[in-house]
Amino acid sequence: MDEKNDIPAAESASPPQETVPNLKALREASGLSLPDIFETTRVGLIYLAAVESGEFNRLPPPVYARNFIWEYARTVGVDEKPILNRYEKYLESLKPTVKETEIQKPWPETGGRNRFLFASLAAVIIAGALVSALFLYDRAGKPASPPPVADSPSPAPVMPEPAPTAAVPAASAQATTAGSVTASPGAAIQSPAAAGKMYHLVIEARELTWIRITEDRNPAYQALLKPGDKIERMASDYFQLDIGNAGGINLTFQGKSLGSLGKPGQIIHMRLPEKGSDRKTP
Repeated sequence: MDEKNDIPAAESASPPQETVPNLKALREASGLSLPDIFETTRVGLIYLAAVESGEFNRLPPPVYARNFIWEYARTVGVDEKPILNRYEKYLESLKPTVKETEIQKPWPETGGRNRFLFASLAAVIIAGALVSALFLYDRAGKPASPPPVADSPSPAPVMPEPAPTAAVPAASAQATTAGSVTASPGAAIQSPAAAGKMYHLVIEARELTWIRITEDRNPAYQALLKPGDKIERMASDYFQLDIGNAGGINLTFQGKSLGSLGKPGQIIHMRLPEKGSDRKTP
């Protein structure tokens, strides 16, 4: 009875450790190879090998990696929860590194000095702007000094009448001085966006695909497209695309299909229209 009471409570209440099965052995026992799983799931062989060996650092972003783990487990016939829990622990292990980097920043010692320098510089700039404004206002508001008055008025000289000038042609009437030409009405140069020309892009998903879209200089946004999803977007200058599954979508740009973009599971980055086309892009 005494020996049983000496057992620590923590040891008796500790939960069993969740272990991840040997995925490679289970796959081989099922008679499957990685290419066989690829044919079923269309997940890249590199990502399938990373899931099987637990090398999660080789997987794409989490929104994609979780789906790859689920596809692998479903095809092999194992429970995906232990693998997903192991992947979540891997993601948690990455967070302390970022926190330590933030703590090491020397903020308390130099923060006050930097704020004082920035405030002083701002005060000098504001003072200089006020002085310049007062100086310009003083010069603009001062009346022009009258011309000196002569002691005895002298008769104004008689000027000859100017000779009649020939009619100026309408084409040359726009020229004011040598090298400066006044633009005729309606000849103002318009940018492509002002002229109303827009680029049209249609995105159709055949498989589960992650995509990030940047239109002109607007903030980028991302989406996870499912098979059958369709997106139509317009831009005045360009599109910047980051695609996580090049073989999973179809792109139609300006009414023309772009064909195959890459292999299934391949990550690509592209710009439409490409630099070097007829239209300049920033």
